Amino acid sequence: MNSSPLGDIVEIRGGGTPDKKVSEYWGGEIPWASVKDFKSAELGKTVDSITAAGVANSATQVIPAGNIIVPTRMAVGKAAINTIDLAINQDLKALIPSKHVDRQYLLHALLANSRKLEDQATGATVKGIKLDVLRRLEIPLPPLEEQKRIAGILDQADALRRLRTHALDKLNTLGQAIFHEMFGEGLKAALWPTKQLSEVVRDGTVVTYGIVQAGEEFPGGVPYIRTGDISGGKISTTGLRHTDPEIAAKFTRSRVEAGEIVMSIRATVGTTAIVPTELDGANLTQGTARIAPGDETTVEYLNSFLHFPAVQGWIQKQVKGATFREITLTRLRELPVSIPPLTEQRAFSERLKSLHKQIVLAEESALKQRALFASIQDRAFRGEL
Repeated sequence: MNSSPLGDIVEIRGGGTPDKKVSEYWGGEIPWASVKDFKSAELGKTVDSITAAGVANSATQVIPAGNIIVPTRMAVGKAAINTIDLAINQDLKALIPSKHVDRQYLLHALLANSRKLEDQATGATVKGIKLDVLRRLEIPLPPLEEQKRIAGILDQADALRRLRTHALDKLNTLGQAIFHEMFGEGLKAALWPTKQLSEVVRDGTVVTYGIVQAGEEFPGGVPYIRTGDISGGKISTTGLRHTDPEIAAKFTRSRVEAGEIVMSIRATVGTTAIVPTELDGANLTQGTARIAPGDETTVEYLNSFLHFPAVQGWIQKQVKGATFREITLTRLRELPVSIPPLTEQRAFSERLKSLHKQIVLAEESALKQRALFASIQDRAFRGEL
C-alpha cells in the first residue's frame, strides 16, 4: 500500500489563546477547544467559549465542522473530529484533509499511530511533538473508495468495542446501586444501631503504618499497595512494586489478607478496595489503612458503606491539609458505622458476588473485543483487509 507524509495530504492550521485579562474576549458564542475537551473521538462541545473579538485579537482560528483536531502537547496521540465549528488553542492543530482523503479513514490512521506519536514526544514535564514530526508521519493511502471501505469496517469494530466498554461501565456502577436500594433509606432514617469503626473491625485492626523505606524494586518479592494503586474500587496489580521479604517481615501489622479492605488515607482520601486472593500477604505503605471486618459486618457491606455519599462526606470533613491531604487514624477509627441485620448484609453480599461473576465475564468480553479491534486496525493499515 502506498503512503504519504501527513503534511502532503492535509492543511495544518494552528490556534491560540485570547488574552485572559480581557473579559470581552471570553464567554461568547464561539466554542474554544483545548486538550481538556478531548473525551472521545468526537469533539462536539467545549468547556470554554470566546467572542468574535477574541478570535480577531489572537492567533486562534475557527475550524469548520468535519475536520480532525489533534493535540501536540499533553495529550499527544489523541485525535477527534470536530462536529461543530470551533476555535482552538495553541496546543492543538487542525488537519484539513485534501479531497483525496476520507476524514474517517484519516482519523483511524492517526489513532493507529498513537503510540508512535507518543514515543516521539519530547519535554521534561509536559511532553509535546514538533510540527515537523507531525508533518512527516507516514499515512498509508489506498484509493478513496478503499479508504471509505476500510473506515466503515473500523467504525463497526470500534462501535462494538465501545458498546462492550459501556456495558462494563454500567455493571461496575450497579453494585453501589444495589447498596442504595437495600440500605439507602435505612441509613438516611438511622434505622439501625451505630458503632465506631474501631468497634466493628477484627481485634481493632485499623493499621496505617507500613513500609517506610521500601528499597529498590525486588522482583518476585512481597508486593506493597500504595494510594495510587487503589482506583475504581479495585487494586491495580499492573503497577505494583515489590520489596525484599526481609524488609516486609518488619511490618507484620500492615500485612493484609484476602477479603480485608484497604483505604487510602492520604492524597486520594477515602478510596477503598477489597484485597483479592492474589494479594493475600501483601503489605501497605503509610498512606493506606487496613480495615479487617469483624463479626458484625460482611466485607462487601462495609466496603460499600464506606462509599455511601453521606459516609464519604463525613470522611472528607475530617481531612486535614490543603496540599498534603490526610485523615488521621484516630479520626478514621471514630467513623460511625450503621449495622443492619446480618441476614440483610449477607443477602447483599450474595447479590454482589453474583454481579462480580457478570463483571468478570464482561471484562473478558471487552478484552477480547479490544484485541479484535487492534488486530483489525493493524491489518487495515498493512493492506490486509
